[in-house]
Amino acid sequence: MKRFLYIAIAGLICAVNATGQNVSKSSTSVKVEITKTPDGKFQLLRAGQPYFVKGAGGSVFPDRIAAYGGNSIRTWGSRNGLKVLDSAQKYGLTVLMGLDVSIERHGFNYDDTVVVRKQLDRLRDEILKYRNHPALLAWGIGNELNLRYKNQKVWNAVNDIAKMIHELDPNHPVCTVFAGISKDLVTNIKERCPDLDFLSVNTYGDLAGLPQNIRNTGWTGAYTVICPGRNQQ
Repeated sequence: MKRFLYIAIAGLICAVNATGQNVSKSSTSVKVEITKTPDGKFQLLRAGQPYFVKGAGGSVFPDRIAAYGGNSIRTWGSRNGLKVLDSAQKYGLTVLMGLDVSIERHGFNYDDTVVVRKQLDRLRDEILKYRNHPALLAWGIGNELNLRYKNQKVWNAVNDIAKMIHELDPNHPVCTVFAGISKDLVTNIKERCPDLDFLSVNTYGDLAGLPQNIRNTGWTGAYTVICPGRNQQ
């Protein structure tokens, strides 16, 4: 499993983690939202307080992440989701919960409405299962679905998932994670995925240039940055 550092830039916000407290496991869902500050920048709020994500990918070492000052993790799927969320909660972390969405380059056919519907139904069960956990921060629909893809209908499917999540869980924002970003990709997302709350971008060595690259695509919404690092198991 790859370890990723992911940073909540959300349109170049610089919010600080103002809460710092653990949320009791007995608590219900903690509301997370993206708002705009008076100067027009985006800000992530958790329980009404600014929350700047300092995270890592994977759930193997939550104690180390917390010890090094991290406050969040991301996953690539919801397998063992309750265990991951409970572990994160124990160490005062939040979770960008990945949803395992099938990939065209692995043979999935987004022209097949039957299998696309089955995928939506499967993910519905996952949303219902984890939506009220207090450690949940946001949902991530798939990972790098744009890598070597051709069928634009994947974004219609992503939007259907995002729309479903909003209906079932109004307390957590929704993103999808890209392999890089381009103007054509953003154009498709604007047209086909209006229900996404923000974008996430895996960047490989071009962190400094990413904000300008994103502006060049025409994206004016919120986004987060995920920086691949060394492998971990």
